[in-house]
Amino acid sequence: MEIAVVGGDLRQCYLADTLVKAGYVVKTFDLACDDIANGAERKEKLSEALKGCGAVILPTPVSERWLSVAGMIKDTVILFGWNIPDRFSCFKQFDFSNDDEIARKNAVATAEGTLAETIKYSKRNISGSKCLITGYGRCAKEIALRFRLMGAYVTVAARSRRQREEAVFDGMDVCNMFERPEYMEYDYIINTVPARILTKEIIDKFSKNVVIIDIASIPGGTDFEYCARQTITAVHSLSLPGKYSPKTSGEILGNVIIEQLAGGI
Repeated sequence: MEIAVVGGDLRQCYLADTLVKAGYVVKTFDLACDDIANGAERKEKLSEALKGCGAVILPTPVSERWLSVAGMIKDTVILFGWNIPDRFSCFKQFDFSNDDEIARKNAVATAEGTLAETIKYSKRNISGSKCLITGYGRCAKEIALRFRLMGAYVTVAARSRRQREEAVFDGMDVCNMFERPEYMEYDYIINTVPARILTKEIIDKFSKNVVIIDIASIPGGTDFEYCARQTITAVHSLSLPGKYSPKTSGEILGNVIIEQLAGGI
């Protein structure tokens, strides 16, 4: 089978390299990593990369630019990608976001990337700091664990009683989202909730020295414009696995693709 790997970050490069090493014929388009995906055929046109392919690996995210792929491939082609748009619903597909094992490993990479972003934008140690994490989903759990292991005092803010109970069981302090008075104490806020919860009114309750790392999907959960006006450090940190651990993340996805194709997806 010929496989087309199109667009995306460095994860796509290591993914392509994993497929090449497994013996697949791999054609790439718009990947700036010829030195990584050794043996892959780089194509100058998208149509050339897609021609004759049996599977297509879509980039993350699948922006409007890539929707044209749907009109350039046969209906027998298998698609792989994150949160594949409805435009591709007529094709056989494997959405990485629906795989629990990938989600678990991606959460670990996201947590490590969040630590790196926090260290990058902060002027103090994580050890001994006070950190507020909003939400307690898969990524938030991994982040909370790593901050605590590095010596931070971690509080989890969640509206869900179940999530608060899980956080308590894991040894975290908890609060019902923002229903507590001592906001000024936090050095870091890590937002994982994909909804605008860090509004002007909430941000005004925090110290001007707080560092906000928002990993929620676009548009994020923070009023970044207001933070900028208040000279508060607030960073929208997206695609952290691709930024900080592209090799590990790409190899994970590549091996899943190999497994799925071998199983006759």
